[in-house]
Amino acid sequence: MKYYLKENFHLLYADGNIYDENDRAVYRYENTTLMFPQIDLYKYGERVGHVKKNFSWFLRNYDLYLDDVNVDTLQQEFTWFKSELTLERHGWTIKGDFFSWDYQIYDENGDMIADMNQELFRLTKHFTINIFDEDNEELIILLVLAINQFDKDRDSATSSSAAASNH
Repeated sequence: MKYYLKENFHLLYADGNIYDENDRAVYRYENTTLMFPQIDLYKYGERVGHVKKNFSWFLRNYDLYLDDVNVDTLQQEFTWFKSELTLERHGWTIKGDFFSWDYQIYDENGDMIADMNQELFRLTKHFTINIFDEDNEELIILLVLAINQFDKDRDSATSSSAAASNH
Protein backbone atom coordinates (compact mmCIF):
# COMPACT_ATOMS: atom_id res chain seq x y z
CA MET A 1 0.00 0.00 0.00
CA LYS A 2 1.27 3.47 -0.86
CA TYR A 3 0.60 6.53 1.28
CA TYR A 4 1.59 10.18 1.12
CA LEU A 5 2.35 12.18 4.26
CA LYS A 6 1.74 15.91 3.86
CA GLU A 7 2.61 18.12 6.80
CA ASN A 8 0.81 21.42 7.34
CA PHE A 9 2.75 24.61 7.98
CA HIS A 10 2.74 25.85 11.59
CA LEU A 11 5.45 27.61 13.54
CA LEU A 12 5.08 25.88 16.91
CA TYR A 13 3.71 22.43 16.22
CA ALA A 14 3.24 19.89 13.46
CA ASP A 15 0.13 18.30 12.08
CA GLY A 16 -0.90 16.86 8.79
CA ASN A 17 -2.64 14.13 6.89
CA ILE A 18 -1.64 10.85 5.36
CA TYR A 19 -3.37 10.16 2.06
CA ASP A 20 -3.90 6.94 0.15
CA GLU A 21 -3.20 6.49 -3.57
CA ASN A 22 -6.62 7.96 -4.40
CA ASP A 23 -5.81 11.18 -2.50
CA ARG A 24 -8.23 10.35 0.36
CA ALA A 25 -7.13 11.36 3.85
CA VAL A 26 -6.95 8.09 5.78
CA TYR A 27 -4.87 9.24 8.75
CA ARG A 28 -4.47 12.55 10.53
CA TYR A 29 -1.76 13.36 13.05
CA GLU A 30 -1.17 16.28 15.35
CA ASN A 31 1.49 17.37 17.78
CA THR A 32 0.74 20.29 20.05
CA THR A 33 3.56 19.99 22.59
CA LEU A 34 6.93 21.64 22.18
CA MET A 35 9.57 20.16 24.50
CA PHE A 36 8.58 16.49 24.62
CA PRO A 37 6.41 15.86 21.60
CA GLN A 38 3.44 13.57 21.73
CA ILE A 39 2.01 12.93 18.31
CA ASP A 40 -1.55 11.62 18.20
CA LEU A 41 -2.61 9.50 15.22
CA TYR A 42 -6.22 9.33 14.02
CA LYS A 43 -7.66 6.97 11.43
CA TYR A 44 -10.90 8.25 9.91
CA GLY A 45 -11.30 10.53 12.94
CA GLU A 46 -10.75 7.86 15.63
CA ARG A 47 -7.58 7.99 17.72
CA VAL A 48 -5.60 4.79 17.07
CA GLY A 49 -2.22 5.57 18.59
CA HIS A 50 0.45 8.04 19.54
CA VAL A 51 4.18 8.60 19.68
CA LYS A 52 5.78 9.94 22.85
CA LYS A 53 9.33 11.29 23.00
CA ASN A 54 11.33 10.18 26.03
CA PHE A 55 13.85 12.33 27.83
CA SER A 56 17.43 11.18 27.37
CA TRP A 57 20.80 12.87 27.47
CA PHE A 58 22.51 11.25 24.52
CA LEU A 59 20.54 8.99 22.19
CA ARG A 60 16.90 9.73 21.38
CA ASN A 61 14.05 7.27 21.83
CA TYR A 62 10.31 7.37 21.28
CA ASP A 63 7.56 5.13 22.67
CA LEU A 64 4.94 3.91 20.20
CA TYR A 65 1.40 3.27 21.43
CA LEU A 66 -1.48 1.53 19.68
CA ASP A 67 -4.82 1.98 21.46
CA ASP A 68 -2.97 3.39 24.50
CA VAL A 69 -0.83 0.24 24.84
CA ASN A 70 2.94 0.70 24.58
CA VAL A 71 3.87 -1.69 21.77
CA ASP A 72 7.52 -0.76 21.27
CA THR A 73 10.25 1.87 21.57
CA LEU A 74 12.10 3.42 18.65
CA GLN A 75 15.72 3.62 19.78
CA GLN A 76 18.51 5.59 18.14
CA GLU A 77 21.68 3.56 17.57
CA PHE A 78 25.11 5.12 17.66
CA THR A 79 26.47 5.42 14.10
CA TRP A 80 28.76 7.95 12.44
CA PHE A 81 27.33 8.86 9.05
CA LYS A 82 23.95 7.17 8.65
CA SER A 83 20.83 7.17 10.74
CA GLU A 84 20.16 3.75 12.21
CA LEU A 85 17.23 3.14 14.50
CA THR A 86 15.72 0.01 15.98
CA LEU A 87 12.38 -1.15 17.34
CA GLU A 88 13.48 -3.09 20.39
CA ARG A 89 10.68 -5.61 20.93
CA HIS A 90 9.86 -6.24 17.28
CA GLY A 91 13.51 -6.56 16.27
CA TRP A 92 13.04 -4.16 13.36
CA THR A 93 15.89 -2.08 11.97
CA ILE A 94 15.43 1.29 10.30
CA LYS A 95 18.22 2.54 8.07
CA GLY A 96 18.43 6.05 6.68
CA ASP A 97 20.69 7.68 4.14
CA PHE A 98 23.25 10.36 5.00
CA PHE A 99 20.82 13.24 4.44
CA SER A 100 17.88 11.47 6.17
CA TRP A 101 15.70 11.82 3.10
CA ASP A 102 15.08 8.12 2.64
CA TYR A 103 14.53 5.34 5.18
CA GLN A 104 14.01 1.59 4.84
CA ILE A 105 12.34 -0.50 7.53
CA TYR A 106 13.44 -4.14 7.90
CA ASP A 107 11.76 -6.81 10.02
CA GLU A 108 13.57 -9.21 12.34
CA ASN A 109 14.35 -11.51 9.36
CA GLY A 110 15.99 -8.70 7.37
CA ASP A 111 13.07 -8.37 4.91
CA MET A 112 12.11 -4.83 3.89
CA ILE A 113 8.58 -4.18 5.15
CA ALA A 114 8.35 -0.46 4.31
CA ASP A 115 10.25 2.51 3.00
CA MET A 116 9.75 6.24 3.14
CA ASN A 117 11.14 8.85 0.77
CA GLN A 118 11.08 12.57 1.39
CA GLU A 119 9.95 14.76 -1.48
CA LEU A 120 12.35 17.66 -1.85
CA PHE A 121 11.69 21.32 -2.65
CA ARG A 122 8.56 21.59 -0.48
CA LEU A 123 7.79 24.20 2.16
CA THR A 124 6.74 21.47 4.59
CA LYS A 125 7.63 17.78 4.95
CA HIS A 126 6.17 15.44 2.33
CA PHE A 127 6.90 11.71 2.27
CA THR A 128 5.95 8.82 0.06
CA ILE A 129 5.44 5.75 2.22
CA ASN A 130 5.41 2.25 0.72
CA ILE A 131 4.10 -0.41 3.11
CA PHE A 132 4.81 -4.00 2.09
CA ASP A 133 3.57 -5.57 5.37
CA GLU A 134 -0.05 -4.43 5.61
CA ASP A 135 -0.60 -6.44 8.83
CA ASN A 136 1.55 -3.85 10.62
CA GLU A 137 0.24 -0.79 8.80
CA GLU A 138 -0.68 1.33 11.84
CA LEU A 139 2.59 0.52 13.62
CA ILE A 140 4.53 1.46 10.48
CA ILE A 141 2.61 4.75 10.19
CA LEU A 142 3.46 5.52 13.85
CA LEU A 143 7.05 4.62 13.10
CA VAL A 144 7.12 7.06 10.17
CA LEU A 145 5.82 9.81 12.48
CA ALA A 146 8.49 8.95 15.07
CA ILE A 147 11.22 9.00 12.40
CA ASN A 148 9.97 12.39 11.20
CA GLN A 149 10.12 13.69 14.79
CA PHE A 150 13.59 12.14 15.23
CA ASP A 151 14.80 14.09 12.18
CA LYS A 152 13.30 17.33 13.50
CA ASP A 153 14.87 16.82 16.94
CA ARG A 154 18.27 16.05 15.40
CA ASP A 155 18.06 19.06 13.08
CA SER A 156 17.10 21.42 15.90
CA ALA A 157 19.92 20.08 18.11
CA THR A 158 22.39 20.56 15.27
CA SER A 159 21.24 24.11 14.58
CA SER A 160 21.28 24.92 18.34
CA SER A 161 24.85 23.69 18.78
CA ALA A 162 25.96 25.52 15.62
CA ALA A 163 24.40 28.75 16.89
CA ALA A 164 26.04 28.31 20.31
CA SER A 165 29.47 27.76 18.76
CA ASN A 166 29.14 31.00 16.76
CA HIS A 167 28.98 33.09 19.95
